[in-house]
Amino acid sequence: MEWYWIVCIAVGALLLTATGIAAYMFHYAFCANRKAVAKMFKEREQDPSPLARMRFDTKAYMDALPYDALTLTAKDGVKLAARFFPNGGTKKIAIICHGWHSMPWWDFGKAFDIVYDAGFAVLAVYQRAQGESEGKYLTYGAKESADLLGWIDLLLERYGSDCSIAIMGVSMGAATVLCATGKPLPGQVKCAVADCSFTSAHDQFKSAVKGRLKISRRIGQLIAFLADGIRYSEAKPIDAVKRSQTPTLFIHGEADDFVPYPMMQRLYDACSAPEKDMWTSPGALHAEAAMKNPEAYAAHVIPWLRSHL
Repeated sequence: MEWYWIVCIAVGALLLTATGIAAYMFHYAFCANRKAVAKMFKEREQDPSPLARMRFDTKAYMDALPYDALTLTAKDGVKLAARFFPNGGTKKIAIICHGWHSMPWWDFGKAFDIVYDAGFAVLAVYQRAQGESEGKYLTYGAKESADLLGWIDLLLERYGSDCSIAIMGVSMGAATVLCATGKPLPGQVKCAVADCSFTSAHDQFKSAVKGRLKISRRIGQLIAFLADGIRYSEAKPIDAVKRSQTPTLFIHGEADDFVPYPMMQRLYDACSAPEKDMWTSPGALHAEAAMKNPEAYAAHVIPWLRSHL
């Protein structure tokens, strides 16, 4: 066999393998995968660890509270769902956005309790393609940040323009919040809390595979765009915070090995908001800040909310 045929076959095999890996990565990272997620949460019900039990305690707390079931049609036609938990008639509202393949009660385990018990009303959003919201694909804050603006408008329309709003997120939900702060926001949005956000979807994927699979990651970006018009450039909190005028509190677990801890410092340094602060949770892994150190979380987050709302 001639050498050039050997080269062609080798290159073809490499591209085929890279495309197969990219397709798997896309399915795992972007697709709703509702059956797999439901199975995962079913298995978590048997987890005896204190932090898992704390999350399920928050679920029971939320399930026992009265709430308004709200729906919203996103700009691209996806039907979204959320639960609004009124709190003694207050117009001070925290919108909470959960992360990747998750639920509000899981990512805001203990944090919901702390915020609600402090007297704030809460809008718990099910991000697109997750929970009670429809949709096929997660977009790492690109489309979710536009969805968040829709929820803000709905709150103001339904509960009054005199509402005072904080936007809060964990993990991909924090990226959603930070991407939203880079957009024009109504004056009723007074502050943001971003817990363990990544700097960009590109940075997070690169970190997750430890810098490997560059060809597959590039092909995966193309698949994401062709499937749902998902642009990595729009899932880039590090750029959004450079335009932000929203006071922002950055939070991160000091032991986070999923979204690297140094990303918080990069986001904080880049943020152009007129007021910003940060708090790190000792010993906390990814999305564990409130549960690992609930008293310290409350001591930083509640004064932040009260000073702005």
